[in-house]
Amino acid sequence: MLVPSLAAADDTDLLPPDGFGGWKKTGHLRIFKQADLYGYIDGGAELFFEFGFEQLTQQKYSAGGAEFTLDLYRMTDPVAATGIYLMRCGKETRNAAFAERHTVSMYQLMFQRDRYYAVLSNNAPSSKLVPDLLKFGALLSSKMPPGRSPAPLDLLPRRNQVDGSVRLIRGPYALQPIYTLGDGDMLLLGGKLTALAANYKDPALGAYTLLAAVYPDPPAARNALQHILSNLDRYLKVVDKGPSRLIFKDYENKFGTVSVSGTRLDIRLHLQKAPGS
Repeated sequence: MLVPSLAAADDTDLLPPDGFGGWKKTGHLRIFKQADLYGYIDGGAELFFEFGFEQLTQQKYSAGGAEFTLDLYRMTDPVAATGIYLMRCGKETRNAAFAERHTVSMYQLMFQRDRYYAVLSNNAPSSKLVPDLLKFGALLSSKMPPGRSPAPLDLLPRRNQVDGSVRLIRGPYALQPIYTLGDGDMLLLGGKLTALAANYKDPALGAYTLLAAVYPDPPAARNALQHILSNLDRYLKVVDKGPSRLIFKDYENKFGTVSVSGTRLDIRLHLQKAPGS
């Protein structure tokens, strides 16, 4: 197993100082580069790399027999940090005293700001330590760059959208938990473009999932549609197809559509009825 570097890095000035709030630094500062991350996140490193990972800085703190572990992930951009946060945060439990997008419990504080994704874990879970977690998070976020908009989240309609269901996609690892269209980079995002997905509950359509992506030009969007058609998973049956549209049925006898309009590609999944029926 690879051993992470113990050398200082340019994110160390973001960390709470030794003795902050009565918490002393314990152990060595640990720096994880890309190769190191495989040994630290068992089976999950690929998702970080797909979104855009640069470095993980880890420091432990202790006070009164309790211990915090701070994992500070520096990603390539706000989209990457937000994408990882949304994939890992679960159902958010927020505290009005903390301004950043976050979820907090007696076990940990997890938040995202700009291109940073931070996880502060409480190794001796107690609700009494939640204020300390929030103080750590507030100091840490105050040292980070101003938060930039992660992605055009308004690409998806808000009406009938299920709260907490938005996900960002930059490749197959992020797409896989949502739906299996086929193998590889089915949306031709190339690790650079970002698709968005969310679940909806519509009075007319029922429950379904919507994915949307915007490409550099109309030919690129049409090429993505043709790539999906040519590489569609063998368990998906094509019902109808055309130059700008594809309809398929899955193994649950539910329907999916892929459509292109200009530079935008829309995919609807888990539809109870075929469009037009």
